[in-house]
Amino acid sequence: MPRNKKFRRIGYLSTIKHFAPIKRNNIMNNSSDDIILNNEEFETIRLIDYKGYTQVECSKSMNIARTTVQQLYTDARYKLSLLLLEGRHLFIEGGVVQLVDDESLEKEIGIGENEVFRMRQRRNRGRQFRNNNEDRF
Repeated sequence: MPRNKKFRRIGYLSTIKHFAPIKRNNIMNNSSDDIILNNEEFETIRLIDYKGYTQVECSKSMNIARTTVQQLYTDARYKLSLLLLEGRHLFIEGGVVQLVDDESLEKEIGIGENEVFRMRQRRNRGRQFRNNNEDRF
């Protein structure tokens, strides 16, 4: 008998649960092509890509092993690529998670002011890139 799954701590629960591309000629895809992104996969994308955490910081925040974070991150990136390249529908749901306060997680894992400043700088570089390239879209 397998052991029970460990709760993965997450600091944010998405209010947006469904993403779908705009299709021309009202052609909808099959529900069998739908992608389900678990809440813990969403959290790894949020922490690593949006907040600028390393995989080690992400693993401490979620209370799981770094190798598990790496697997969740790889799976999430693959699912996002399917959404973008094949035009599939994406649903954010499920997973074995425990919702906790995001700020208390940062204090608990020992992220100091310097690290928060570094993460904000990294996130702002991404925003600057998006702002500079808005005319391309």
